[in-house]
Amino acid sequence: MKILHLADTHIGYSAYNKLDDNSINQREVDVFNAFAQVIDYAIDSKVNLVLHSGDLFDTVRPSNRAISFAIGQLLRLSNAGIPTVIISGNHETPRLRETGSVFKVFEHIENLHLAYTGKCQTFEFGDLKVHALPHCADKELFEEELDAMKPDKKFKFNIAMLHSAVSGLAVFRMNEFNELMATDSQLNQDWDYVALGHYHEHVEVGKNIVYAGSTERFGFGQVGQPKGFVLLDLKKNKWKFHEINIRPMLDLRTIDCNGKKADDISTKIQKSIEKADLEGAIARQKLQDINRRELGLLDTGHIRKLTKDTLHFELRPATLEAGQKIASQDAAFDSLEREFVSYLDKAAVENADPKKVEALGLKYLAGGLEE
Repeated sequence: MKILHLADTHIGYSAYNKLDDNSINQREVDVFNAFAQVIDYAIDSKVNLVLHSGDLFDTVRPSNRAISFAIGQLLRLSNAGIPTVIISGNHETPRLRETGSVFKVFEHIENLHLAYTGKCQTFEFGDLKVHALPHCADKELFEEELDAMKPDKKFKFNIAMLHSAVSGLAVFRMNEFNELMATDSQLNQDWDYVALGHYHEHVEVGKNIVYAGSTERFGFGQVGQPKGFVLLDLKKNKWKFHEINIRPMLDLRTIDCNGKKADDISTKIQKSIEKADLEGAIARQKLQDINRRELGLLDTGHIRKLTKDTLHFELRPATLEAGQKIASQDAAFDSLEREFVSYLDKAAVENADPKKVEALGLKYLAGGLEE
């Protein structure tokens, strides 16, 4: 039995302000294309089952375009006779139960099996039983459900699916507030495979306990990470990661600016840009220990011209003032107003009219409200 495991597709994600030929955010289209590549592979390779380990969507309330695209791709799997199991992740699970779940829309699709109520659900496929535990807004309920998950010995194969952090993984040692956490003992239950979602880098955290990773890069912390899916052969007890083709994301070599003037720094930036293949890429240039005055003197207009063929380019300066290093936010050549509107597009605003929140926020940013 060939099983395809993917996760963290974040359909509906958008970033930057570049549009494609159809006036759709280019990063949103990139995310669509990445997901479609995986579906293409599943159909062309005639896999027996697809497992999606959470965060199909980027938000609790995805746009109509995102929902329509997802339905179209899932119908392709359904029409090919390929059963698919999807669990909800933290990005698409509402904090308030009355908000409702976007997965209600998908319940009519044949061959599609959904777990999004916070409780473990099981699905049987011949001699395989899939135990699907979605993200849960209640941490105690998640612990209870995870503790109760055990392989069913009546089946030859048992797979566990969940969307959570893992205690043994270094990146989760800080344990964010209210983050769902699975322990080694909870996962090591003689499962034939544990299909994990939530962590965006593909990694095996234990024997056959695998994060598929995300299908796109959603920040410079993921530079250099291959993106794709896992193909599992249960009978051979083997799995392999398959990389897909996505837009390049580059972190250019950091420029040491300590004691240097703006003209010298600009020359180094130009050389750094010209040395790299930036066409169509998302790229960042870090400037280390730059004097705030020299930062202000940089010719950003010239930098824009040099990077016109990129999808997105930003400077990341760490300024040096009075002997102290001050890490600055990414200088992305974008207005605060646009960043605010972009954030609202991705955030779920509970118990409020998003348009009113947007109008009020823009008024604040414009200095139109007094204390």
